[in-house]
Amino acid sequence: MSDTVQGALIAGIAVIAGAFLAQIGNLLLEKRRELASYRLNLYDKRLAVHQQAFEWIHKLNVDLNYAKPGQLDADETKQLVTTTRAARDWWNANALYLDPESKSQLVYFFNLCFEWARGGTKASEVFGQLTVAEKAVLEGIGMKHLDTEGERQVSDH
Repeated sequence: MSDTVQGALIAGIAVIAGAFLAQIGNLLLEKRRELASYRLNLYDKRLAVHQQAFEWIHKLNVDLNYAKPGQLDADETKQLVTTTRAARDWWNANALYLDPESKSQLVYFFNLCFEWARGGTKASEVFGQLTVAEKAVLEGIGMKHLDTEGERQVSDH
């Protein structure tokens, strides 16, 4: 085989290999973009669900303060039960988007709200769990900067 043919053959193989490698690089880049997009969309959904969890905690806080524990016929207690059922239905539909700690602390808090309505738990337990659930939700989405205690510490300096 002549040097010219060998050179052409090597050049042809190099062009094909270069095109092949470029295609692989493009595919890898596209996969990275898809993964980044998926992660961003998932983060947006998780952020929205954690925000909704935060809202449920505070809706229940209002109802807990007005409820008359053990008086299931009282309108205020009925409202707590209704809100807690709605919160539990929301949890059932969204729990997979919550981090494990938020998921666990929220469902425990919701269960304590039912117990509070029945008169079966102490105020310190249900309101203590409210605080624990709220902290878990804030930390669960990676938003420790929303911790009001931390804000006070920063502003005091």
